[in-house]
Amino acid sequence: MGAAGPSDEYTPPRLARLLHALPHINVTLHRVNDTFAPNSPIYLESLGILGSIPGAWLILTLTVLLIYLLTRCCDRKQRPPRSITALKITLMILSVLCCGAIGIGLFGNDDLHNAMLQSIQAGNSLAQLVNTVKNQSSILEEAMGSRARAPLARLADALDAPVANQTALGTLLRALSALRNNASAATSAADNLRRPLAALNLDAFMKRLWVWEAARWAGGMAGWCCGGAVCVALLAAAARRSRRALLLLCVCALGALVACWAAGAALAAGAVAAADACQDPARALALHAPHRLPVDMVHYYLSCKVSRENVLTAELRNAQRAVVAVRQALATLSRDAPRMFNDPGLTPALGALGAGTGEAERALVSLSGALECRMARAYFVTAARAACDGGLQALSLQLLAAILAGFLFTAIVLVDSHAWIYINTKRSVSGEEQAPFLSTGSAGSRTLPRPAPFPNGKPPSYSAAVQLMDLADRDRDRERPRSRLSGSATLGRASGGSAGLGGGLGGGLGALSGSHTLGRAPHNGKYATLSKQCKTLESNDFY
Repeated sequence: MGAAGPSDEYTPPRLARLLHALPHINVTLHRVNDTFAPNSPIYLESLGILGSIPGAWLILTLTVLLIYLLTRCCDRKQRPPRSITALKITLMILSVLCCGAIGIGLFGNDDLHNAMLQSIQAGNSLAQLVNTVKNQSSILEEAMGSRARAPLARLADALDAPVANQTALGTLLRALSALRNNASAATSAADNLRRPLAALNLDAFMKRLWVWEAARWAGGMAGWCCGGAVCVALLAAAARRSRRALLLLCVCALGALVACWAAGAALAAGAVAAADACQDPARALALHAPHRLPVDMVHYYLSCKVSRENVLTAELRNAQRAVVAVRQALATLSRDAPRMFNDPGLTPALGALGAGTGEAERALVSLSGALECRMARAYFVTAARAACDGGLQALSLQLLAAILAGFLFTAIVLVDSHAWIYINTKRSVSGEEQAPFLSTGSAGSRTLPRPAPFPNGKPPSYSAAVQLMDLADRDRDRERPRSRLSGSATLGRASGGSAGLGGGLGGGLGALSGSHTLGRAPHNGKYATLSKQCKTLESNDFY
């Protein structure tokens, strides 16, 4: 058994050493052992404390947002139309930055998936190695056991025949006994090689691991894509100036904020645990993997450090010695038995034993290569490098993306709620918005003056306003003193008239005073002004 070559050397990555150096403390703020031990409550407690840091920040953030919303949600102070344009620009910038953070998270999730697939591929190669040991051990056991029983019985019957040369017969009988004993020893060694690995089913474990990784990758992609959809929707809502959409997306951003910090807590604990395991992955798997194998055996094949002889290696050597002895005994029988006995079944029996011995020898050659620790070590180092180097980097990248997205979503919720609270519009009774959020008027547009609020919340219509003015004029006419000249009117716009018409028509026109007028009605030009005011009110009601 040789030691690991230079290509099989494993060194913990720098990022793993950096994360492993983070203080592992318990609830009393005392340092605890940072060796990977998932079965230790103290170690799990230290990981929980590290993961609670993003959770504590989330609680603090939600508290600040709650206080802000409680203190500012009732503020109805009107702002100039352009007072929140800066909020619109800020919201757009934050949305773009948030999309970038989500993109980093997507890249990290996909990179972690690729690293895990490389580890699973190396694990499948290791599973094939284990299957080779199982299969070749079964072949060796069958060749030296069940398949050799019938030829050995036929050979023993042939040697029971009387023969004159007792010395030669004794040599053949001793060779037959050695063949039986060594075949049984080879069968026992093959069983000892196969039995420890019988409960180890790496193929099923790798399939489950692939399913778990596929589910993790799909869930990660779905989560990051949902966060990206919220960012893009916020950007579109700010560009379209939709108040209802901003209110809805503010709630969605608040949910994304909680999800990001919760994911950050889980990723922080997972990254530190992975870094601890990557300090000595062979020891971590030997002690904590569900393999049901002797710890010394697992550590021997994963580290390839020869501290003492491995159990499987000792059984392999026993099987090799037994098969060699079988071959020697079979050679003695094949040389002398056909010359001393004329049994027709002797040659087929010797041929079957020779074929079985050859098959056993080939199985031993395969077992020698499969049980060499360098082969298993090479596959293990490939898997460990993929998981601890690329996988840990991708996990840390997702942690960074979750933290950045959490801060950005916090800022988005603050800006969005601020814009929604201080928006300079009022909703009409019908529920429609009177002015778009963050309206961008052109340079040549003119703003209509806003009238004072009406008692019933609605401006009067044009026809109703005219009727009210007619009633007011009639009341004033009744209060004026009656005189024949008070209601004098002229045809058209003339009030003085000519001299001839003044004398002849004076009395006749006097009768018409106060009842009928020709030309301009007695509104003193008020209808034109009222018309403009009503149109202004209708325009304001539209906006």
